[in-house]
Amino acid sequence: MRTLIIVIIGILVGLLVMFVMRKAHQAPRTAFLAFAILWFAFCAYNMWVGVSSAGYGVSEELPFLAINFLVPAAVVFALRKRIGRGAP
Repeated sequence: MRTLIIVIIGILVGLLVMFVMRKAHQAPRTAFLAFAILWFAFCAYNMWVGVSSAGYGVSEELPFLAINFLVPAAVVFALRKRIGRGAP
């Protein structure tokens, strides 16, 4: 359940970053890169909390890191491609 919540939050954050960067007249690629860096940092922190506080091993947390990062990044990347085609 926690993974699903984090993935949904990631997609929402990605959409927010894309919206804000578009209003600031930034390229969709710049918005995606900003989101990807920030989101990876959050996911790495989330993994660190799981390993250090919850007592899970790194090998147990790596699949969740991949899901938590890659699913929202793929959605935002697909959105970037669509926005990039329609942008002037």
